[in-house]
Amino acid sequence: MNTHRTEHTDRPEEDFLPPPVSLTVTPPVPEPGKAVTLTATLTNTTRIALRATVLYLAVGGTGTGAGLGTLAPGRSVTRTWRTRIADDAEGRIVCTAHALFDVHRHGSDCTRATSSVLLPYRSLRGAFDNAGIASDDALTVADIDGSKSSLSAEALASAGLAPGAEVTYGGVPFTWPDMRPGSKDNAVAAGQTVRLSGSGSRLSFLGTSTWGEGRGDGKVVYADGTEQPFSVAVPDWYGANASAAVVLPYRHIAAGRDDSPVSLFTFGVDLVAGKELRSLVLPKVGDAPQSGVPALHIFAMTVN
Repeated sequence: MNTHRTEHTDRPEEDFLPPPVSLTVTPPVPEPGKAVTLTATLTNTTRIALRATVLYLAVGGTGTGAGLGTLAPGRSVTRTWRTRIADDAEGRIVCTAHALFDVHRHGSDCTRATSSVLLPYRSLRGAFDNAGIASDDALTVADIDGSKSSLSAEALASAGLAPGAEVTYGGVPFTWPDMRPGSKDNAVAAGQTVRLSGSGSRLSFLGTSTWGEGRGDGKVVYADGTEQPFSVAVPDWYGANASAAVVLPYRHIAAGRDDSPVSLFTFGVDLVAGKELRSLVLPKVGDAPQSGVPALHIFAMTVN
């Protein structure tokens, strides 16, 4: 998705709308360790010449700049930059095209375009993007549902889910995130890709949903390139659900402790036994925790 942002310092006396710069990324879904090409086009749609123009292109925190000189009204210029994605890169990488130029003797302006690419995460922990657990004496460090609610670290520990704990539900082993309260400890399922390896008969998850049932579609990708779609429908966390793997006696809300039980669930997908795994596309449920909008939170997963 491309977004444009303009910044201003000093403008000519006449009205001045900064010119547009476009940005494309090829391939649109790059791979770690592989090449990526940024192509940016700056078009001078103003009535004045843009002087001492410089165009910067960047991938994450690495970039390059090119001097374009004077750009006359109506003229366009395109520059490309080919670079290599780092081997250990993962998650959302922001690509940027940023043009700076003088608009008169005593002032300059700029225009910018950004495009985000989402690389596969190397592990579920790398995909953690939400802090859902807070301690009883520091309630505000986590927000699992967009309304300042959270799981209690103490209640979890009492149920056997201390940081890094090994637990088994329904014969399936899980490792609870080894994270301090207030740290990012779960992935909000939004269609992210997570690397997998090994093989087994089932891929299992431990998590819960907020603001309603977490319903969405994902897929498993095997090493031979074949894909296996699957769907999930995980109940809301509120209440002591009969199908829950864990029921906690209370939770945190913005006003303090709420003595209403909340539930965690196991769910998953049967695999083709013996086939080597390559990756997992998490179900697309919601982009981020938001009050009133369902979100699915995954704390742990295992292939067994």
